[in-house]
Amino acid sequence: MLPLNDSRILAQAINKPLDRFPVIRTENVDEMKATIAEYYGDVRLEVSGNSDFRAHGNHCQLSRVGISYASYGAAVSHFYPSLSPSYAVPLAAAGAGWGKSAGRAIGVNRRQTLIGSPGMPGELHVGPEFEELTVQLDASAVRQALAGLLGTEIASDLGFEPVLNLEDPTNRLWRRLLQFLIDEVEAGDGELPLAALGEIEQALIVMFLKANPHRYSARLHGQPVAAAPRQVRLAEEYIEAHWDQPISVELLSQLSGVSARSLFDSFRKSRGYSPMAFVKQVRLRHARQMLLSRDADTTVAKVAFLCGFGNLGNFAKDFRDTFGELPSQTLKRVSGGG
Repeated sequence: MLPLNDSRILAQAINKPLDRFPVIRTENVDEMKATIAEYYGDVRLEVSGNSDFRAHGNHCQLSRVGISYASYGAAVSHFYPSLSPSYAVPLAAAGAGWGKSAGRAIGVNRRQTLIGSPGMPGELHVGPEFEELTVQLDASAVRQALAGLLGTEIASDLGFEPVLNLEDPTNRLWRRLLQFLIDEVEAGDGELPLAALGEIEQALIVMFLKANPHRYSARLHGQPVAAAPRQVRLAEEYIEAHWDQPISVELLSQLSGVSARSLFDSFRKSRGYSPMAFVKQVRLRHARQMLLSRDADTTVAKVAFLCGFGNLGNFAKDFRDTFGELPSQTLKRVSGGG
């Protein structure tokens, strides 16, 4: 991390996305170039109007997903001879620009953006008003998720189409989930439970795979082969035994010996719900038991965290929908308060 040593720049750069995770504040183009290269690979940075250059960079790195914020205060062009081993998706938080991926010129705005693929060249050209949120999806994690969905080994190159349509319904949901994740990591009122964080990352990767065309899309959207009842039971038994740990699509697929799509389809047909809905049921059941077995230190927030629920409001709603009362009412009742 480079030093944040210009108080004037800091004063100009408050209340930006991911400011809890500062990386750089600088007027030096070479410093910003070195910082970008650390996360996205070697880059040539060309700036129009050096005197106006005021870079503001933040980055939050999770297990499989990285999120960056950047603004420049000047017109800037990025040239990447070879992107880092992640899929990179620049989102226009303000303003608009354009870039190149797979040799195609693509607008970067509120309606669409580009997908930068690992090892491939790329460009991004933005004006002084542009503010950028860039999502990095670890390429190996994307391949593993696809392998779990299809139940087969995946070649290193998925061959994504370079244009990401932000008006696609699944991509709109992907963008909302990304914003939820940003809001949670920025909140500063406690870490997200590990189980919840891992599953949000997994959901972002799976939605990315389903919404954006690539060479495996036809297989991904085809009719899955049915899983045997024994394979469904194996997944259920694993969930019951590991409910307090992150549970991923590829893990359930590997365990049951069938593709994740087949497993999900068979769950819905034989149980009436998805595997992840079953995960939620099991965690809610454990949460209720914790509340009923309360001690002096028991709180609703603590129980929600221990059971993998990252959002207290959603936890309370799901608990009430399942058990007919809010978790606070359960805790109050067993405490003799009503």
